[in-house]
Amino acid sequence: MRLEWAGRTFNPNDSSLAGPEAGPPRVVLQEEVGDGRNRVLQGDALDNAAALLEEGYGGKVRVAYIDPPYLSATDYAYEARLDGTKDGRVRRTHAFGDQWGEDGGAPRYLDMLAPRLHALSRLLSDRGTLWVHLDWRASYLARVLLDEIFGRDAFLNEIVWRRAPNLGRQAQSSQFGRTIDTILVYGKKDATLVPPTRLEPIEKEAIRRDEDGRPFTAAPRGDYTDQSIERLDAEGRVHRSKQGKVYIKYFLVKNERDEWCRERRVDSLWTDVAPIRHARLEERTGYPTQKPLALLERIISCASDPGDLVVDLFGGSGTTAEAAHRLGRKYIVGDAQSLAIATIRARLMRAGSHFVRQSTIAGSVVEAPLEATVERHGDETFEVRISSPVEPLAWWIEIEEGADGPLFSATPRWKTIWHSERGLGGKPAPIRDVARFSSRGPRLRVSAHDDEGKLYRMNWEIKR
Repeated sequence: MRLEWAGRTFNPNDSSLAGPEAGPPRVVLQEEVGDGRNRVLQGDALDNAAALLEEGYGGKVRVAYIDPPYLSATDYAYEARLDGTKDGRVRRTHAFGDQWGEDGGAPRYLDMLAPRLHALSRLLSDRGTLWVHLDWRASYLARVLLDEIFGRDAFLNEIVWRRAPNLGRQAQSSQFGRTIDTILVYGKKDATLVPPTRLEPIEKEAIRRDEDGRPFTAAPRGDYTDQSIERLDAEGRVHRSKQGKVYIKYFLVKNERDEWCRERRVDSLWTDVAPIRHARLEERTGYPTQKPLALLERIISCASDPGDLVVDLFGGSGTTAEAAHRLGRKYIVGDAQSLAIATIRARLMRAGSHFVRQSTIAGSVVEAPLEATVERHGDETFEVRISSPVEPLAWWIEIEEGADGPLFSATPRWKTIWHSERGLGGKPAPIRDVARFSSRGPRLRVSAHDDEGKLYRMNWEIKR
């Protein structure tokens, strides 16, 4: 099946991601934090994918997740609460627009989405899966595109996530509340998923005990074959009633509240992952379309192994990157918006993750002048006090470390040696305004992000 729209030029059989004269985007190093095993790319998802394919990442990615625009005809705002979530000063700024023109803008939207889905499919390994997170406005369109790109047999799951309770104005509307998102899952030829289990409390009256005193609950045999019943009987998992009916035993375990529970495999209806509004205050970044960490941890856990590579080229608030870091996976995340990159960077620094920050934007990233004073105490000890931007989202100190290796095309190479980010939570720790550190490098670079994502920089020569 082929999805047609006005002005369609997308061709999944075309292997080029850019015009023949343009060539692959140039990757420019912006910053290095730690060992650089992970990457944060500022640039359009298509340019970032083209750069990764040029570098040889085709067939290397185990999980690709994207949370792209939803065709919502909405502008989204970022909200920074400078003094915590309960009261105090609030900064609001434009995060990104999901506007696609007249008549709903579906043709322009599909012109954007189709080649980026195709590019991501080319990055996947033979065991890789692509997870596309949308809602009712565009999920049905993406399903047809993905069938065309992967083939219908590559479809694995349609996950339905209940992202919000049915409350307020939508509960009073003349339709059923639109409280769900859809996550489409497609896989390459050897892709498999390992769904997790969850504990479901069992009513006391439904709990039985076997001859060894082990608690269990029972369910009818359903469609189990006689051969399967024999196997389960040998394992002590068959219960027969006085009338001779066969039931399957499910042995119980206790949860953290000391309740007896049955362990069940998670299916494709996810009602147990709370929306971000119910997440810990320390998790909420203020980015408008942030997804909960528990959601991405479930996706990455069931579709990859420790050490595998996870990619998200619509990185948003950085949930995919932090989840991958927490689970011992490598990650490459990207986004075209400066605010998203600033949010991702601050979040990963708070999480203690190492990465390199790069750009595929032509002409590199626009910088604004930073104002700071630098005092020197002895040969190698320095004190930097930042004055502009005022109360930044994050700021950091870098030292020059010579020329780049083959992975990068920009010189010189800069390595972060000190950093401070605004805290999150009810009463977050304020960002530090003075940096004290030691350095033997030839140059220092002071950098900062404000709450619009703008990048500020100042270089300082160290005279010996």
